[in-house]
Amino acid sequence: MPRKAFYRNQGEALRHLKVGDIVFVHSKTLLGKAIRRTTGSYWSHVALVFDTPDISATKRDILIVEAAWQIEIHRLSTYLLEPQTYDLGFKRMSCLTDEERERFRGFFLDAVDTPYDTRRLLMFLFQSWLTWFYGVNVSLDVARQYTDTKNFICTSFAQRAYYLAVAPEKRGRSLFLGHNRNLDFLQIMEQITPADIAQSKNTEWLFNPHR
Repeated sequence: MPRKAFYRNQGEALRHLKVGDIVFVHSKTLLGKAIRRTTGSYWSHVALVFDTPDISATKRDILIVEAAWQIEIHRLSTYLLEPQTYDLGFKRMSCLTDEERERFRGFFLDAVDTPYDTRRLLMFLFQSWLTWFYGVNVSLDVARQYTDTKNFICTSFAQRAYYLAVAPEKRGRSLFLGHNRNLDFLQIMEQITPADIAQSKNTEWLFNPHR
C-alpha cells in the first residue's frame, strides 16, 4: 500500500516546501485533459520550487520554475488563486541535501527562456489519438526520433535538473524511472510523464489531495 502524504492539508505543505520540491498540477482545461489522457496520469503538469520566502513573511509567495511555453519563473499563487481550474500536489526528492538544492538555481537560471519542446507534446497527443482509434502505441519510436535534448517539456526539465544537481554517485537515485525498465538512458531521462514522477519510489508525497 502506498505511503500516505506527510502533510494533512495543502496549507501545511506550503509552509514546509523547499527549493527543488515538485509541484504537481491537475489542470481542468481542455489541454490539461488531453495531456492526462495521453500520459495516463491524474496530473497534467509538473513544476519545481525555485524560492521559498521566509516563513515569517506576511505573505509567503513561493516562486516556481516550469517549462510552460518556455522555461519561466512564476508565482505559485498563479495556480493557488484558481482552485476551480487547478488541483495541486507536492512531492520531494528524498536523496537531496541542502547543498544540492542550491545547485538547482544555477541549472534553472541557465535554462530560463529555453523554448518548450512543442513538437514532442504534439507527438504525444498524436500518439494518444492513434492508440485511442487504432490501438497502435508508437511511443518508443517517437521517443527515438523526436527527442530534442536542447529543449524541454515539463517532466524532462525536472528530471535533468535533479540529475545534474546531485553528486555523481547519487544520480541513479535521482531518476524517476529508475533502472527497472527496458529503456535506454536517453529514454529514461527524456520520456517521462507526470504519472512516472507521481509513482516514483525515489520521491515522497508531501501532500496529495487524493490520499
